[in-house]
Amino acid sequence: MDLIGGQNLRQMWDDLAKVYGSKTALIFESATGEIRQFSYGELNDEINRTANLFLSLGVEKGDKVALHLDNCPEFIFCWFGLAKIGAIMVPINARFLAEESSWLIQSCQAKMVVTSGQFYSVYQKIIAERSTALELILLISSPQPSDSTTLDFSLNQQAQPCILMREVELSVEDTAEILFTSGTTSRPKGVVITHYNLRFAGYYTAWQCALRADDIYMTVMPAFHIDCQCTAAMPTFSAGATFVLLEKYSARAFWSQVLRYQATVTECIPMMVRTLMAQPQQANERQHRLREVLFYLNLSEEEKDAFVARFGVRFLTSYGMTETIVGLIGDRPGDKRRWPSIGRPGFGYQAEIRDSFNRPVAAGQTGELCVKGIPGKTLFKEYYNQPEATALAWDNGWLHTGDCAWQDEEGYLYFVDRSSNMIKRGGENVSCSEIENIVASHPKIQDVAILGIPDPIRDQAIKAFLVLNEGETLSEREFFCFCEARMAKFKVPSFMEIRTDLPRNCSGKVIKKHLLHPTTNREVLTADKE
Repeated sequence: MDLIGGQNLRQMWDDLAKVYGSKTALIFESATGEIRQFSYGELNDEINRTANLFLSLGVEKGDKVALHLDNCPEFIFCWFGLAKIGAIMVPINARFLAEESSWLIQSCQAKMVVTSGQFYSVYQKIIAERSTALELILLISSPQPSDSTTLDFSLNQQAQPCILMREVELSVEDTAEILFTSGTTSRPKGVVITHYNLRFAGYYTAWQCALRADDIYMTVMPAFHIDCQCTAAMPTFSAGATFVLLEKYSARAFWSQVLRYQATVTECIPMMVRTLMAQPQQANERQHRLREVLFYLNLSEEEKDAFVARFGVRFLTSYGMTETIVGLIGDRPGDKRRWPSIGRPGFGYQAEIRDSFNRPVAAGQTGELCVKGIPGKTLFKEYYNQPEATALAWDNGWLHTGDCAWQDEEGYLYFVDRSSNMIKRGGENVSCSEIENIVASHPKIQDVAILGIPDPIRDQAIKAFLVLNEGETLSEREFFCFCEARMAKFKVPSFMEIRTDLPRNCSGKVIKKHLLHPTTNREVLTADKE
């Protein structure tokens, strides 16, 4: 069954504007509390104006335009405005610094970037160095453009007509964006995503969450990340529902925003769960309309139970990666949920657990999680300009995720760890995530990362990086005794180090390579913990 047919993203937005018209499509709240709101008709107008702006600047089908933005409506305008003219969006992680941004611009050969005043100097420098193809900066906020290489985005966009001036021929097989992976262990790879991928993501996740037109989906996940795009924005718009996009996560403000917007669906990562639990209880915090809280790995059962009991919510768990476009394994509508299972494959997908010889293993045995879909439709098309990496990932239609998991007799899958997050210790495989979940239950510990470090005798030793709750102290003896009482001896860390914070990427994952190089350590997903 082909859900999409020839429905490209231009047709999607033209249809949505006709069907839903004045219904609220997007509500955006800035970090300072400023609110901007657009109906489906108004949002399509803004998308068309943006498409016309790019056309006026000479952007053609297949050209790449980079977006280096925090969450904002302009990201949505550009994402779909580029898609309407067959151009390709290249989102840049908003926490990338100059060298990382320059590398990505060079990798995709983007001639134009849309950014804000916060990142303006980075791109002024890149253009001045003449080391990339970058020629023009479109600036969405102050400071005002200061030279001929910069244009005021808002001023020029608003001068454009709201009717698309030129329609190019589009195919659902056309590339809509190149989304670079988070690069927590190596240089990011450009994941090529088609119009079909994005349209399918909308229908798939809307089915997974049972979204309806009267739903309100609120997210704080960054717009440049696959989760915000394909687990939040695309399904919300595909269902004709209302999308609430927050610029920044604040543990102090988040639950009041859930209540204010009457959100029916939202999503949380472990950092959010832990910081929300640290907030003072409010009398009205259970007076919400949430029916689903999408959740992503990893959290201990004790933390999950405490959060569910306090806020009166339930988790919808799913598993995915940039290459799978959506959470292709997860809890399914009307199906039983089995914590800590990540669920079962959804429609259009298959999953197998395989051993090191690429052979399927029996239920209960741990191996590599492999998934099957259709490249360019239900899974990513390819890695941009990396045919060898693409070939390595694909195996006769199966994608090797590199993640360790096991499956029970009923087909429920259980995530063990990323293969890069497994420690070899004296012949034993140790999951960093398993230890992190145990350590995180310590009442004095706010955050933890477990890492394998070289050991001349046992392959690797285990080191714990800890962030303590404010005002707490923790001795080595107290920490190691806590671990020894709760895990097998070979899993107990040999070393501990207390940090003020842990370096995280946009989706909340700890960038463990930075822990080994303290001079580059920086927290890139900040949370207002007050």
